[in-house]
Amino acid sequence: MAQLFKDFLTLANLAWPVVISRIGIMTLTVVDTVMVGRYASEHLAYLGVGLVPHNIFILIMLGLIMGTSVLVSNRFGAGELQKTGEIWWIALPWALAIGLIGFVVCAFGEILLLLWGIEPEIAEKAGYISFIAGMTLPLASLHMVSGMFLEGVRNTRPGMVIMLIANIVNVGANYVLVYGLYGLPELGAEGSIWATLIVRFFQMIGIFAYIWFVLDRQKFGVTPRPKFSWRAGARLRQIGYATGVSMGIENTAFNALVVFAGWLSMTVVAAHVISITAFALFFMMGLGFGVATSVSVGNAYGAGDFRGVKRWAWLGLGVQSLLMIICGLFLVVYAEGFAGFFSQDPAVIALATQLLIFMSMALIFDTGQSLLAMSLRARGDTWWPTTIHIIAYAVLMMPLTYVSIFIFNRGAMGLADGVVFGTLFPFVMLVGRYLYLDRQQLRLNLNVGE
Repeated sequence: MAQLFKDFLTLANLAWPVVISRIGIMTLTVVDTVMVGRYASEHLAYLGVGLVPHNIFILIMLGLIMGTSVLVSNRFGAGELQKTGEIWWIALPWALAIGLIGFVVCAFGEILLLLWGIEPEIAEKAGYISFIAGMTLPLASLHMVSGMFLEGVRNTRPGMVIMLIANIVNVGANYVLVYGLYGLPELGAEGSIWATLIVRFFQMIGIFAYIWFVLDRQKFGVTPRPKFSWRAGARLRQIGYATGVSMGIENTAFNALVVFAGWLSMTVVAAHVISITAFALFFMMGLGFGVATSVSVGNAYGAGDFRGVKRWAWLGLGVQSLLMIICGLFLVVYAEGFAGFFSQDPAVIALATQLLIFMSMALIFDTGQSLLAMSLRARGDTWWPTTIHIIAYAVLMMPLTYVSIFIFNRGAMGLADGVVFGTLFPFVMLVGRYLYLDRQQLRLNLNVGE
């Protein structure tokens, strides 16, 4: 029991700055949603639809650079501190290239939205939002890969501080640009995305400055800079390809729900944007424990501590699940208050409240499957989580949501059906996969002992 409590404190100490940082990511979105939603409901719809290409790509991008976290945590666990900085340098050009590709994709946002069946009037305004959002992706990719490097060496507080300052900057920039202060025009949804560009530039500069001027560069091998080698990044890219496909499929499925909502009405789009934003805010709390757990699993795996690989995953999942049960109950009780915080439209508030209450049960499934997928990759299991996600989101979630909305005539509530059942399947399958690998490792250890 004493060891369990000690492990919990170790995990919590690593997790709490990550939790605050991940919540900070969502509060950026919450501020955007609240300010634009209170400005005009139609602008909230433009924002929600316009961010679909960006939102799909940013998680693909996050997945493609996820190898940074895995390899840095493995090398840190193995005691190879000098080699952690090498991973960061290898990852930087890879991250920048992916961010630039994302900008090109988002630049064609209007065309993509029209192809997805969005009305031309909405697609035109949302397409310009998509273009501006694409400009932020190279900045975001460089910031995220640097954050993964710091988290991999168990230095999570700088990212938290930068995120807290970013939120202050975001509130001011949104207020000025959305509502048009100090002689600037009222930009509505467009102003919110310009604010995001300002914030992401600040985040990139802030984290680079910390790594270069505050971190012990010699200890972690940040200097001297290694020569660029495509071959040296092979393992990083291999992990990234699998994770990118996985997160891309998942995010595409969730953003397909926005498109489905757009086929129903503007009210449904606004209500869905509110419900999924509130859901994601609580998800980020759980994700913080997921990141801390995967880093601990990666450290144990790099050190060859397979008991630690098992122990950290189940401890992290247990703590995270308890937290998500509390959050889910809180969301049910205060669903109407959350909806009213984002909008003043009675129809939007009523529908968003219904969606939130039903979706709250999916919190434990979605955060749990994310934690297990990251932990599996941290222990070298690269493609199984991806396979499970493809089945869950492409084969099950998107078709089932469509059927629920349009065949079973569940309407807007079909969106919530998709979230619940689309997250339950990968959670169950990934639990099974982790248990299977634990048993395999136990058999291997017994055979070696013999």
